[in-house]
Amino acid sequence: MSRIVRRSGWPRQVALVALLLPMLGGCKLIALPFFALGQDQTKKVPAEYPYLEGKKVAILVWVDEYTSFQYQFLPLEVSEHVRVALEGSVRGVSVVPNRQIIDFQKREPDWQSRNPAEIGKDFGADRVIVIELTQYTTREPGSMHLYRGHMGGNVKVLDTAYPQSGPAYQTEIEVAYPPDRIAAYGTDERTLRRAIMELFANDLASRFHERREKVK
Repeated sequence: MSRIVRRSGWPRQVALVALLLPMLGGCKLIALPFFALGQDQTKKVPAEYPYLEGKKVAILVWVDEYTSFQYQFLPLEVSEHVRVALEGSVRGVSVVPNRQIIDFQKREPDWQSRNPAEIGKDFGADRVIVIELTQYTTREPGSMHLYRGHMGGNVKVLDTAYPQSGPAYQTEIEVAYPPDRIAAYGTDERTLRRAIMELFANDLASRFHERREKVK
C-alpha cells in the first residue's frame, strides 16, 4: 500500500523560503505560511470493509432490462473495471474470471432467485460482490444532447462461508463524470463511458482498503 511521505519535501521548501524571505515585505509576509505549507493536507481513512485482502472474489452485476438492451455488454464491462480496481488496490485479492460469471448468468436467466453466496461458493469464491445498478446514463437528466456520465448502484458483500447470514457489508455508490459540469464539446460516448466506469470502480474498491484523502 502506498504511503505519502512528507519529510522529503520540507528541506527544499525551507531553503526556498529562506532564499525568498529578503524579497518579501509588508503584507506579503502574511502569505508566507501558506507558501511554506503549500502541500495539500491529507488524512488517513480506514477501510470500511477490510476483509477482501487475500480472498477470492466473485462479482455479480445486475442491470435492468432497459439498460441491458441499450448496453448489451455492460455487466461484463462493469465487472472488469471493478476487477482491475480491486487487483490494483486490495492486497492479495483474486477475482473469479468475469466471463465465467457472465456465461453462468446467460445459462441461468433466473440466477437472481438464488442466494448470491451460494453462487459464489460454486465458483470457489470466499466473498461475493453484488452490484445492482440503479443508474447508468451518458446524458444529463432530461437532455438528449448534453453529455455527462451518471452511474449509481447498491453494493453488497456476502461471505460464502455464511450464506444465510445476509450481507457482511453494503453501501450505495453514486458518481458523475465530469463531477461538476457537462462534458467538453466533442467528447465521444466511448470515452465518457470508460471514465464513468473507472470512477465507479475506483470508488467501490476504495471501500476495501486504507487510503488517504484530502482534508477539506
